[in-house]
Order: sequence, then C-alpha cells, then structure tokens
Amino acid sequence: MKRFYVSFIAALMFILTSSFGVHAATPVSKKKIAVAKQHIKQVAVAEAAKMKNAVFVDVRSLPEYKAGHIPGAVWAPRGLLDFKALKWFKDKNKTYVVYCKTGGRGAISTYDMAQLGYNVYNLKGGFLAWKKAKEPIEKGAPKGMGKSVK
Repeated sequence: MKRFYVSFIAALMFILTSSFGVHAATPVSKKKIAVAKQHIKQVAVAEAAKMKNAVFVDVRSLPEYKAGHIPGAVWAPRGLLDFKALKWFKDKNKTYVVYCKTGGRGAISTYDMAQLGYNVYNLKGGFLAWKKAKEPIEKGAPKGMGKSVK
C-alpha cells in the first residue's frame, strides 16, 4: 500500500509539472542558453508576425502546444529536434522561427538548427511574448511530431 501511494504521488507530480510547463533552469541549461544567444538571430514578436512565409516551430511539450500555439506552428519537441530536424524540415531555404514558452529552449533549438544550416530565428520572449502582444493563437493537438495542426 505504501508503494502505491509513493507511486501515485510521483505520477501526480510528473503530470502536474509537465502539464503546466514548469521548467526550472539548471546551471548547465543557463550556460547553454547564454552561449546559444550569442550565436543566433532573434526576432521580436511584431516582426515575426509579419513573416508570412516563415515556418513557426514550437519546441515546447505536447501539453503546452495543445493549450495554445501560434497558428500553423509545427510541433517539434526540443528533445527530438536534434535527431529529427533534417527529416522534419527538409527545405533549408525556408525561414524558420523557433519558440518555446519564454525563449530559453527556443534559443538552444535555434542554435542547433543554425548549426545544421537552417535560416532560423528565435522568437524573443517566446510564446508568452506572442500572447502578451495579443497575436493570434490556436489550440489543439498536432497531427504528430514534426507536423502542424493543418
């Protein structure tokens, strides 16, 4: 019975933290973000909203994506982007705008894509900045990893 309660509490903690997008930066991730930001292009929300031919890439978790994302954004979870970018994003001539919740995961992912030869920008302030600027948002699940809802 004690094992059940411990397992139940652990599962509940996992669900709660993954559902609400709680991500605490470690010293290692803070360093990765700082290094990435020195080598990437960033774009403000107002400018990104005008980039009609850009492909928006959401590197957040599935619950975060489902709760709200930039219309037409491709869901490409950060943990798999390193391994699947070349498969998911075949056209390196397109412009890509990567985002996460606040810009950290997006900066690292933008850096990774730039290293692979993509024309890529990180959205300054991430999805929260997009939402604060009252830009359009849609909800729903993607058709799969590396795909948008459309």
